[in-house]
Amino acid sequence: MAYGRHESFYLRDKWISKGMKAINERSPRFFYEKDGFEKIGLGKNMVRSLKFWLLALDLMKETDEKTHVLTELGQLIYNYDRLLQKNETVGILHYHLVCNRNNLATVFYWYFVVYKETVTQRADLKKAFKTWVKNNEPREVSENSLDRDVDVLVQLYTKSANENDPEDFIFSPFTKLNLIKVEASEETSENIRKIYPNIDEKGLIPLYYSLLAYSQENDLELISLDEIMNEAFLWGKVFNLSKNKIIESLNKLTTHRKYPLEYVRTNNLDNVKVPKISPLNYLRYELTI
Repeated sequence: MAYGRHESFYLRDKWISKGMKAINERSPRFFYEKDGFEKIGLGKNMVRSLKFWLLALDLMKETDEKTHVLTELGQLIYNYDRLLQKNETVGILHYHLVCNRNNLATVFYWYFVVYKETVTQRADLKKAFKTWVKNNEPREVSENSLDRDVDVLVQLYTKSANENDPEDFIFSPFTKLNLIKVEASEETSENIRKIYPNIDEKGLIPLYYSLLAYSQENDLELISLDEIMNEAFLWGKVFNLSKNKIIESLNKLTTHRKYPLEYVRTNNLDNVKVPKISPLNYLRYELTI
């Protein structure tokens, strides 16, 4: 598990484009260059943060030769939506962040997969995260680092653009997913609320992509409605979807133009039959039509 790798910076708009362009068009050793920060107009700490985000989002990987290359996912997004203009692209990155496969984004996995409260005060959220880390982490972790992890988590999903300043780029592209909301509280600490978003806010592509990934990783052709609601890296947890929204989304995906899902009832359980296509090939199809 890892903590505090973001240098206390949430992901800013245009950062992904800057980082991927730097290693794709400048040098695969960009993040090892002492003057790299000057080349893309960010501070040194921001460049270290950018490196973290590219790795944590599975857009970039480090080679044995101490260079960085884009992953297959990274190259797809670089080619088709590196400015993250589409909600669907951000939804897929959110899925990868929560899955935490490279063990860099522990707080995001914890909040969406492990933490069950829908509404909590920020202070209580930090306390809960510290307790979980203490019970699951063999080494001692700085409480300040864990506090910053929670703050960056909240900022990533709530830091919106200034509508009165079109030149303000100090906002997060993840706010368009509408998954977390900060609310005023009568107590000393504000409330942090998980939001049940509309399907249109992230689109169906991230949902189908995550379903295909789950099918591939677990070698499954049939996935039950209960799994989709409750399993760690499926819709109920990763995307805060209610049962009704899940069923609505599944119904829409049964009419997909090329890869329709199919309902199958087995042992009195509702299942969906998932086509044999990799999530990346599916995404490539969606991005190129």
